[in-house]
Amino acid sequence: MDENKIQRVGRFKCSGCGSLDVGYSAEEKKLKCNFCKNTWDIPKGSDKVVERRLGEGFRLEDLPSGLGLETKMCHCNSCGANTAFPANQVNTSCPFCGSTAVNEEAMDTKVIQPSGVLPFTFPQKMAFKAFEDWVKEGWFHPNDLQKMAELHKIQGVYLPFWTFDAFTESSWTADAGYYYYESESYTDAEGNTQTRQVQKVRWVPAGGYYDHFFDDVVVVASKGIPQDTIQQVFPFELKEVVNYDSQYLLGWECEVYQKDVKEGYQVADNIMDEYIRQECVKRIPGDTYRFLNVSTCKNELTFKHILLPIWIAAYRYNNKVYRFIVNGQTGKITGTKPYSAWKIAFTILAVAALIAIGVIIYQNTKQ
Repeated sequence: MDENKIQRVGRFKCSGCGSLDVGYSAEEKKLKCNFCKNTWDIPKGSDKVVERRLGEGFRLEDLPSGLGLETKMCHCNSCGANTAFPANQVNTSCPFCGSTAVNEEAMDTKVIQPSGVLPFTFPQKMAFKAFEDWVKEGWFHPNDLQKMAELHKIQGVYLPFWTFDAFTESSWTADAGYYYYESESYTDAEGNTQTRQVQKVRWVPAGGYYDHFFDDVVVVASKGIPQDTIQQVFPFELKEVVNYDSQYLLGWECEVYQKDVKEGYQVADNIMDEYIRQECVKRIPGDTYRFLNVSTCKNELTFKHILLPIWIAAYRYNNKVYRFIVNGQTGKITGTKPYSAWKIAFTILAVAALIAIGVIIYQNTKQ
């Protein structure tokens, strides 16, 4: 897909009071009416969270599609994201950049339906507290940045992910290097002959095999959040993933994937290759190595499409977007903050002054 699309689940009527203000509660782990506080269990199971052969993901028409949701869409004029929201929602902001410069438009998208979802369990109040504490940390950041903790909201979003499995068989070759030392004579500054030990390397051909089963290589299917960024809040406890049910999304936002199965697998393929390479390096004998060559065959490739929960606080500072991300299951955090140029300059000058004072004191004591 070429466009960033977010969908928000339509409304659900409370069977007790008739209110439409119903959503999935991370605290209760149930559907909850925010008016009468009535709760309902969502049927749980994981029998449909199954792996499919990779080739099936390339044939979209053969798989269940859509999220089963009716939504309106809005286009963010700042970052280009397309976000779905309820028909009665007036004030809308982009969860990825925080902008309110949005235009409503219509969209129709055919996508692979998730096979599983990991419900939110880390509640909003705890995510907001984590953001408040985090944004105030660090002396090198602007003083007025702390006001962001009071002004900004944090949004819960189900992000789309692909997971990939593979059996791999790898063969490797390399030159293994063994250190040894030889005595060497040299003349020092006073003209005297001295002896020292010089390190040498003896190179020996080496090779071997490495087999590995990759279970659930997790790849984010969003283009709005890079893989290396989202990996900083890994891991998710994937054994807690349950069958996809749109009721889990009630009251939450959900991004539709932008990276399809082929693009996702390319990322996973690189992750697997790098892991295999590092494991082969561990198996090279000796003290060092060179000319490592790894040849890998990947078999029984499978995938699944799941939704995982994150909290996002996107805020702007001096016309630049910064993000704070919380794992919606474990509470693990990551984020970026601007730096204060004058604080950094002040620190450098202060350190330089202390060094100069230290040099002067040392020189005076030597006299």
